[in-house]
Amino acid sequence: MSNKPGDEQTTNDPATAEQGKAKLTRGEKRAQEATKRFHARRHKALAIMVGLSLVLNAMLALWLYDVMVEQKQRARIEQNSQEYATGAANRLQRIIEQWHAELQKWANHPAVVSSIKTGDTDVAQQALVGITQGSDALVAVRAIPKGHEALVTDHAAPIGYAELDLIRRSTRRQETLAEAAPHDNSWQLQLAAPIPPEGEKTAAGSLLASYDGQALEAKIADTNIAMGEFRLQQTFSSPRALTVATTGTGNAGPSITAKVPGTYLSIHFTPSPLLIDNANELPGLWLLVISLCTTAGLALSLILARILIRPKQGPTGEGLVLPKQYKDTQAAEESSDDDIADTPQPSTLYQTQDILDISVVEEDADILGLDSAAPRKKAPAATKAATKTDNLPDEIFRAYDIRGKVDASGITPDVAQRIGLALGSEVQDQGESAIIVARDDRTHSPELCEHLINGILDTGCDVIYIGEVPTPLMHFATAEIEQTSSGVMVTASHNGPEDNGFKIVISGENLSDSGIKDLRSRITQERFLEGKGRQVREDISADYIERIFSDVALAGQLSVVIDAGNAVAGRIAPQLFEELGCDVVPLHCEPDGTFPNHMPDPSKPENLQDLIAKVQEVGADLGVAFDGDGDRVVVVTPAGSIIWPDQLLMLFAKDVLSRNPGADVLFDVKCSKQLNQLISSYGGRPIMWKTGHSHMKSKMVETGALLGGEYSGHIFFKERWYGFDDGLYAAARLMEIITLRDQSVDEAFAAFPMLPSTPEYRVAIADSEKFAFIEKLIEQGDFQTGKATTIDGLRVDFAKGWGLVRASNTAAELTLRFEAENEATIEKLKQLFKRELRKINKNLNLDF
Repeated sequence: MSNKPGDEQTTNDPATAEQGKAKLTRGEKRAQEATKRFHARRHKALAIMVGLSLVLNAMLALWLYDVMVEQKQRARIEQNSQEYATGAANRLQRIIEQWHAELQKWANHPAVVSSIKTGDTDVAQQALVGITQGSDALVAVRAIPKGHEALVTDHAAPIGYAELDLIRRSTRRQETLAEAAPHDNSWQLQLAAPIPPEGEKTAAGSLLASYDGQALEAKIADTNIAMGEFRLQQTFSSPRALTVATTGTGNAGPSITAKVPGTYLSIHFTPSPLLIDNANELPGLWLLVISLCTTAGLALSLILARILIRPKQGPTGEGLVLPKQYKDTQAAEESSDDDIADTPQPSTLYQTQDILDISVVEEDADILGLDSAAPRKKAPAATKAATKTDNLPDEIFRAYDIRGKVDASGITPDVAQRIGLALGSEVQDQGESAIIVARDDRTHSPELCEHLINGILDTGCDVIYIGEVPTPLMHFATAEIEQTSSGVMVTASHNGPEDNGFKIVISGENLSDSGIKDLRSRITQERFLEGKGRQVREDISADYIERIFSDVALAGQLSVVIDAGNAVAGRIAPQLFEELGCDVVPLHCEPDGTFPNHMPDPSKPENLQDLIAKVQEVGADLGVAFDGDGDRVVVVTPAGSIIWPDQLLMLFAKDVLSRNPGADVLFDVKCSKQLNQLISSYGGRPIMWKTGHSHMKSKMVETGALLGGEYSGHIFFKERWYGFDDGLYAAARLMEIITLRDQSVDEAFAAFPMLPSTPEYRVAIADSEKFAFIEKLIEQGDFQTGKATTIDGLRVDFAKGWGLVRASNTAAELTLRFEAENEATIEKLKQLFKRELRKINKNLNLDF
């Protein structure tokens, strides 16, 4: 069959058929590629949704686990712990109420009442023997007429100062709660009742009953003690508790405290792992809920992926519609080469899109990882402007504290606030989160303290404010308060009323020398943390008094005059020594920051004249003088003698070394050479060191010394105490030694004869020149055959005496002191030192 001219040749032409097949195959391939891309996009969207679903379900699981498992478990542990603590407290309450009821009955017995009213204690005690039979836990019961209260040490149930106070309050019909009293390795519970229980405002006497504490511990043990630790504690006026007894073990969870009504006692319960195991919440419901949520989330992800990512459908609803560019391409392939030139080219817009294109905002692109551009950088943090340091005087940053005049060129509220910023930052950098703050009673201390605290709080560091107390109480707080071992005291110690400053402890160590310089560098560089700290108020005075009361025992009563120099020690010293059983005569104990009577510096003899006169006027056994912040003490005797601290150290060294042979005893370069010899003679190791409370405390830690002291009056006890300088505690230890020896103060110190010596001489010199002056004196001074010691200034020892000159760390002055076998030698030493001092500076006023 022939074809007409001009007819198209189709199926009969193999080449043409093959070409059409090839064209069709290329179109199908493009459609298949579009389909693959569509499914890839759907899979990607599904993966994103599944990932988001898993993240949300994980967050939901954590929240549900906390709500449905951990919170329930914590609540159950707390409930169980509360039940154990309350149960033990209630059992103690019942037995104490029984004891109190029987005590009331005994106090109302006619034979006891009548005999006490007549003062016949023997008859009262005989009556008590009969009526108290059958009380198994009773250790002792005593009827004490009004005015006959006395210490009893040699007894199965001793009467100490705490018991005396309980008896006196009972006689005055004041509230008397049950009190625990340690005794040897056990303890007793003390109850008191007035005789008779009802009647006149002041009773005829009191009945004191002492019960064996083991009976109460047995009641605690009635509980299943395997469930935790039951700690019986006693708390008085302050929130700190004294542990009386402990039963069981436990450290596996938070503690619960239950008060024992009608007492100062409480049960502090800490759960054991057994209680925790019994309180565990099974996570079955949580697993079911989170499984259902996860399944639902995955199903929803699949549905959303299918809904959001769908192909366009043809008119019949079947088949994938090719994108426009594929249609154009297919048409172009089916047309001839000549037609291609006449066919309009597809728009570039369509060349960059396909059916799966979705409009994505910039934030979504970041989240979904669709942005191929480089990641954006955060703007750099703004840099703080450099601090102006012209109002931060270098001279206030001294060797062992910060101290200077309170004026525009010295210590100001702004300086105090910046010191607070530096302290708060440094304390936190050293791993602590709080700092204890205290102050003295100087007129500007409240304002400086307020700005100091504001600075500390602005770093995010917490403040525990303990109020107007002596410096030893700040040190005591750093040793006893659990939250921190850092503290700062706003005080200028013995300086005049125009001065103030800061004594600083960080992580249990006194800041000195390089530490003080580092603090100044932190201020000048503004290396401050930022945050918002919390301030709390705590009163630790009662704890401090109780701690000394539990350590020091006076074997007799002393009359003592206390001169606080109108400084902060007057707030607590009279109360402390009254609690110890002394007859106290306060002198200048009313706090007044202007120090109207004399400067609070007992190292100057002129400041002790009022005390000497008062001791002799009232016939007191001794007088004690404290400095401006209570960490120094000087003693005067009825004969009018001043017992300087190096002589006081001799008595303390003998006492401490009698129990600790071979112990180190530390003293500063100002002390008598007699002290060195005495320490050696009693088997101790004498160590001379730099003057300064921070230097001495650091050396105490380094050497492990049990006793240390400075000629200025700082006394450091490590035996039975904490190792910090404490004038009040040192005075209490002195009184203990005096009463145990049954000697007068003059007799006690007569055993330690002293060589002739001078007080401290003070020579004015500019702060900026004093240390350089000492260096020149060490280099150029000619002291002939003397042996020079230069650990702190220049001390020159000769065969018959010694002299010392050093730069004061707290004032713009040189201090000098001399000691020798006789006054003539002292005069020679003075002339020698004057000659050498004038070689360095002929303008010094050397009027000693």
